[in-house]
Amino acid sequence: MADISLKIFTPEKTALNKKVYRVVLPFGKTNLTLIDERAPTSLLLNKGTLQILDHANQVEATYFIDGGVVDAADNICKISTLHLIAEADITEEKAVALKEAEPHNAAFYQMIEDYFKTKAK
Repeated sequence: MADISLKIFTPEKTALNKKVYRVVLPFGKTNLTLIDERAPTSLLLNKGTLQILDHANQVEATYFIDGGVVDAADNICKISTLHLIAEADITEEKAVALKEAEPHNAAFYQMIEDYFKTKAK
C-alpha cells in the first residue's frame, strides 16, 4: 500500500507536509478516514481533531483543526484551515488562556479545552 502525502496549509504557512498511512478527518456527524487510492474528494471539514494513523491503524499523532477544506486525489491530501495545533503542543490550561487572549478564536480553543476535559474522564 502506498502512503498518502498530507499537506496542511494555514494562512501563515505550510503547517504540515509529510507522508502518512491514513488520516482521519472531522467531517459531518462522524469522521472520515482517507486511505490510499480513494476516489477524488473535496469536502468542507468541521472544527475538531485530525488523526494520523500508522500501519497498525493506531493513532500516531493528533492535531486540532479549525475546520477548512480538504481536496484529496491521487494519494495527495491537501487541507486548508485557519488553525492547526498538535495535541503535543498545547494543554487544557494553554487553550483556556488562548481563548481569553483571542476572543475571535474562542470557539476553536473551547473545542480544544473540551477535548482535554473529555480525555481526562
